[in-house]
Amino acid sequence: MSSHREDHGPDHNGIRSYDALQGGSHHRNGFISFVIFLVIVVILGGVCWGGWLLYNRKGEVFEHTISMPTKAISIASTSAPQSLDLRKDSGKGIEQALLNNVYETLVSQDSSGTPAAGIAKSWVISPDGRSYTFYLNSGMHFSNGDALDAADVVWSLKQIITNKLVDANALANVAEVSNSNASTVTIRLTSPDPLLLRHLYGRAGIVYDKDANINYATQALGSGPYTVSSWKPGTKLQLTLNTKYWGAQPTAVTQATFTYFSDAAAMVDALQSKSVDIATPLAPASMAKASNDAKASKISLVTGKSSDTLALVFNARTDSVLSDQRFREAIRYMLDHAAIVATQNGTATAIGGPLSPLDEGYEDLTGLHPHNTAKGAQMAYYFPPSYYNGSLRFIYPQSYGSAIGELVKTQLAAGGVPVTVTTVSDADWKKTVESQHAFDMTLAPMTGAADAATFADPTSLSGYDSPDAQSEWKSVKASRNDTEYRKSIAAYASTVSTQSPVDWLYVSTPVTAYNHTVTNVPSNSTAEYFPLRGIGSAR
Repeated sequence: MSSHREDHGPDHNGIRSYDALQGGSHHRNGFISFVIFLVIVVILGGVCWGGWLLYNRKGEVFEHTISMPTKAISIASTSAPQSLDLRKDSGKGIEQALLNNVYETLVSQDSSGTPAAGIAKSWVISPDGRSYTFYLNSGMHFSNGDALDAADVVWSLKQIITNKLVDANALANVAEVSNSNASTVTIRLTSPDPLLLRHLYGRAGIVYDKDANINYATQALGSGPYTVSSWKPGTKLQLTLNTKYWGAQPTAVTQATFTYFSDAAAMVDALQSKSVDIATPLAPASMAKASNDAKASKISLVTGKSSDTLALVFNARTDSVLSDQRFREAIRYMLDHAAIVATQNGTATAIGGPLSPLDEGYEDLTGLHPHNTAKGAQMAYYFPPSYYNGSLRFIYPQSYGSAIGELVKTQLAAGGVPVTVTTVSDADWKKTVESQHAFDMTLAPMTGAADAATFADPTSLSGYDSPDAQSEWKSVKASRNDTEYRKSIAAYASTVSTQSPVDWLYVSTPVTAYNHTVTNVPSNSTAEYFPLRGIGSAR
């Protein structure tokens, strides 16, 4: 016992018996031990807290800490790219993954689709609208370290035009591309083109490395904030941070995996199981489940805008009964667009003309032909079925399904216009509709202002030949600035909608579903444009 006292010091009551030590002093020593334990806990807690603050002040973060930003995310899509070659593969899937993530464009766009600084930090347009001078950012390079300067811009534009790569038609008005120095590029046009800047934030404006020697079908080399780290065709496409990126590095997402599903319902299931973080765009058939999950706070939904429109195209050629504007308008009055939009379960909205809400000059033209079966029937009375062999021929690709055909048939029948609906393969559609023009109505996708010129072209699918529209389109093309452009294209859109070469059934409103660990999820045109750098984290 003495050794015990030597080690721990005598107590104030002198030597005690073993029983006393196990009795009265036991409680006091227990209390002292408890106090010491609390002190240790507090000290350790303070050290850990201080360390946590120190790491965060240095900007170093742990991936699994609740306040840390997302480092890796997975995006579910149904548009699996068939190739990595943005120059030749026109599919939306590859554009969705690579445009402005891996490849950058001469001009960029903001969230509303307005031209913004990209590889060019600024530009000047000549008073006559025929010359655009772009001033490039300095210190730019591609992911392989090669410098990016005006020579790469000029080479890329010439390659697109000369080799007729995807969207080369957008540059059909280009007369000359040159650079006076390493940071200045000039594009001269044969005539003004107010859409040029908008073309240049799409594929037509991608800047490639003129010195690169790669297989573009299986490799990607751009100047964007991400690079392709792996690709399993039809399954996954993984992007990782481009550590050599010349601009501000993304901080919230350093790795993104596009995971491809055969249907949108499977995307929602994957989101609910947290095997993916984002699913876009959702299909109408998956909206009920996604909406229920959102109501239960399992996921969040955001609805955006797009230019993707489904048009009911009329055969307006002179040998067709629908060459008469009154009959085309009669059909538009008879169609219940609200009912047609409802079939899309929240992924579409009504549209009354050739421009989408993302296009400059857009005006809501749905009021030009509001649903009025009685008025439509009265106008159609002058065109009895005997004029068109008993019924209108509604022929369209079977990929659109049968529901929309039956709905149009029912609505027109209510106004006394019989319709025969036929769905065909894509090959048969091209033969019967595109080549032989053996149809009265068909379905076709359109893309807002990008397809606006269609209505000034008598050789287009509808065969619509309007001197008024053609004259007004010339005014659109002659616009020298945005003010003139907005005014002229709005007038053109109004004329086209009034004359009704097509009926615009609806414009897509893409819905994106995401879990609660991410924020600032892109919402507009997500099928073909999904910039990663702005995504944030709620963790």
